[in-house]
Amino acid sequence: MGLPSKFGKAAGAGITALALLALLALLPGTAQAAIGRASYVTVAGKILSIERPDSGACIQLQDATVRFENGTSDRAYLFADSACGAGSEIEGVDLIWKAPAGVQALSVRFQPTG
Repeated sequence: MGLPSKFGKAAGAGITALALLALLALLPGTAQAAIGRASYVTVAGKILSIERPDSGACIQLQDATVRFENGTSDRAYLFADSACGAGSEIEGVDLIWKAPAGVQALSVRFQPTG
């Protein structure tokens, strides 16, 4: 018969927890958030903002947008539909976008610039 471990079952559980944490650290993480804020003006003149948007996620704007100011670390891509649909991209925005006559943005996707 062996002698009982000096630390008992708690040591074994601690080692298992550390191994699990190490494994989780190797898995791909969730989307990164852009640093900063973007603001936009709707057709009704309402000013809204998006704080620290998730990079890569499609964000539906709360209303049709005619002006967009990108103050984030990512480039903002504006879309004419509400689902960032293929073929509906309006323009990539680094700073300020003002809609040409008859154009409105309904969604945005932020992408890292590097």
